Amino acid sequence: MTPKFEIEIWPDKQQLKKVFISIIVITVIAWACHLIGNIFWDEYSRTVTNLKGQTYQSGWPVTLYWWGIYIGIAGPVSFLLVLMMVDRKNPSLALSQNGLFINQQMIKKTIVEWSNIDHIEKNNKNGKIEIAFFFKDIEVIIKAQSGAKKAFLKENLKGGKPLICSNKLSVGNFDDLYTKATFYLQGNNH
Repeated sequence: MTPKFEIEIWPDKQQLKKVFISIIVITVIAWACHLIGNIFWDEYSRTVTNLKGQTYQSGWPVTLYWWGIYIGIAGPVSFLLVLMMVDRKNPSLALSQNGLFINQQMIKKTIVEWSNIDHIEKNNKNGKIEIAFFFKDIEVIIKAQSGAKKAFLKENLKGGKPLICSNKLSVGNFDDLYTKATFYLQGNNH
């Protein structure tokens, strides 16, 4: 049974599609550079010996070849990371009287009680709305997560760093979310 939420913020499917297309285009360009470097390797590269007696390959095909490999491998890896971080079946953020539901970045399907939220900040710069949630005890959130995500999550939230949600990759009524979250937060902090 899915809990009933009052306000929900969802991933923006159009923006995610743009991110995926960008990753694919960059990866294809990288592999093309790798291929071009491989084709022109014999004509435009040379073997160089440095003062220590070490030999290495030099020339623009060598640079294209290796950068093409690095970026060509990083593209599919980043594509998979984005796919793993985005859940299109559940909201990124949602709130109810019981707490804040978080399902974004490294935090998956977790309800944080209002008593564990220290404060909330809202920034509106050039049409980009950001809401930052500051937590009192991040260990409660980290314990609710599984696997290797715990180490990354601990690093992301340590030292009082907030969890930030913006309208850049999410859609929903951020003003209502902020107003209602502030209302619930004030009700729990007597």
